[in-house]
Amino acid sequence: MRTIAISNYKGGVGKTTTAVNLAAIFAAQGLRTLLVDLDPQAPATDFFGLYDRAASERRTSVELLYGGAPVEEVAYAAGENLDVVASTIDLVDQNEMLLREQRLKFALDDASGSYDVCLIDCSPVMRRLAFNAYLAAAEGGMVVIPVKLDSTVMRGTALTVEATRSIADALRMPTPRWKILRTCVPGRMTNAEATGAAVLDGFFPEEQFETVIHASSKVCEGSWQWKPGGGIRAGEPPRARLRGARRRGVP
Repeated sequence: MRTIAISNYKGGVGKTTTAVNLAAIFAAQGLRTLLVDLDPQAPATDFFGLYDRAASERRTSVELLYGGAPVEEVAYAAGENLDVVASTIDLVDQNEMLLREQRLKFALDDASGSYDVCLIDCSPVMRRLAFNAYLAAAEGGMVVIPVKLDSTVMRGTALTVEATRSIADALRMPTPRWKILRTCVPGRMTNAEATGAAVLDGFFPEEQFETVIHASSKVCEGSWQWKPGGGIRAGEPPRARLRGARRRGVP
C-alpha cells in the first residue's frame, strides 16, 4: 500500500480539498483507497457527513491511534473503492505522550492487504499526529505539501519540510519523499502571488509538481454537496482530472 500524507503547518492552503479529491481520483481509477482524517477539526470527516455517526459509534482515529483498534474496525465505506477513518474533536484532548510515533504506520501495515493507497489528511499543527503521518509515508510513500501563494508562503512550508527531516533523523528512519503542490492559483496572478511563486522557486526549484491547482468555484460547491471539487464523485467524466494527477507525478 502506498501512503501519501497531505500536510502543511499553515492553515487554509487546501489540505483537505487535496486529500479528498486525490482519494476520489484514486478510487475512480479502481484503486482500493483509504482516507484517514488526523485533524481534530475533522474537515474530511465533515465532508463525507460522518462526524455524528463516528462520534456516537466511537469509530474514529482516536480508537485507531490510542485504542489499538485495527483499520477495518473503524473505517467507514464512503463510496466505491473508498473507505474513510473519521476524526472528531476528541482527538485534540488525547495525551500525545502516550502516542507512539509509529502507531499509524503499524496500523496501516496491518491493513496493507486491503488497500492500494492511503491518503492522510493532517492537522496544521506540529504534533505527534503529524509525525505519525510522516513515518507512515516514509517507506515508499510521499508527503504532499499544498501551498498557497501568499505572503506566508514559506512559513508553513519550511516548517513542514524541516519536520519531515527531523522526525526521520530522530528515529533513524528514511526521510519521506516530499513535494510541493501549488493550490488556489488564480488564472491571472497578482504581484503578491508572483512574488510568492518566485520565493518558492528560489528555495525549492526541484521539489514542486509541474501542474498547479487553479482556484475554482467547484471546490466551494463541492464542500456543501459532500462531493469533491469538480464533481468527480457526482458522475462527471473524471478522465481529464486523472490525466492531471498522473502528470503531477502523484504515486
